Amino acid sequence: MTKKIKITPPKLTHDLLPGNFDELEHEAYYTNTLFQDCSLSDVSFEKVCFKNVAFVNVTFENCQFHQIELLDVTFEKCNISNTEMIEAIIQRAQFANTKFLGTNFAESSIMDTTFTECFGNYGSFSYASLKRVCFTKTSLIESDFFEIKWQHLFFEKCELDGANFMQTNMKGLNLSSSTFDRIAISTDLLKGSILNAGQALVIAGALGIQIE
Repeated sequence: MTKKIKITPPKLTHDLLPGNFDELEHEAYYTNTLFQDCSLSDVSFEKVCFKNVAFVNVTFENCQFHQIELLDVTFEKCNISNTEMIEAIIQRAQFANTKFLGTNFAESSIMDTTFTECFGNYGSFSYASLKRVCFTKTSLIESDFFEIKWQHLFFEKCELDGANFMQTNMKGLNLSSSTFDRIAISTDLLKGSILNAGQALVIAGALGIQIE
C-alpha cells in the first residue's frame, strides 16, 4: 500500500472581498478576493497572480493564461474547460466539483494540490512537475501525463481510460483503485508501478502477452 503524504491545504482567510475581472490585465495581482457567479471569456493574459483567492461557480471560456500563479486558491463548482494554463505555478490549491475538460497545464509546477470529484477528460499535464498532488474520484479519460516529473502523486478511484503516461517513470505510482480498459505506458518505465490484477491483464494484453 502506498503511504499517503499530507497535502498542505490552501491558507485562505475568512475576510475575502468580492471581486470581478473588470481590471484584469497582464501581470495583474489579486489577493484576498472572492470571485463568485461570474465568467471570463476570449481573453489572453500573461503572468497574472491570484493569491488567497476563492472561485465559486466561475466560468473561464476560451481563456489563455501564460505563466499564471495560483497560490492558496480554491475552485468550487467552476468550469475552466479548454483554458490554457501553460507554465503555471500552482501551490496549495483545491479544485472541487470543477470541470477542466481539455484544459492545458503543460509544463506547469503543481504542488500541494487536490482535484476532488472533477471532470478533466482530455486535460494535459505533459512535461509538468507534480509534487504532493492527489486526484480523487476524478474523470481523466484520454488525459495526458506525458513525461511528467512527480513526487507523491495519487490517483484515488479515478477514471483513467486512454490516459497517456508515456515517458513517465511509473515506479511507486499506485493506480490500483482507479479504472481503465486501455492506457499508454512506456514499458521500460513500468517497473515498480502498483496495479490491480485486472489492470495488469490489460497491460499484458497490450504487450501481446497471452495468459491462460
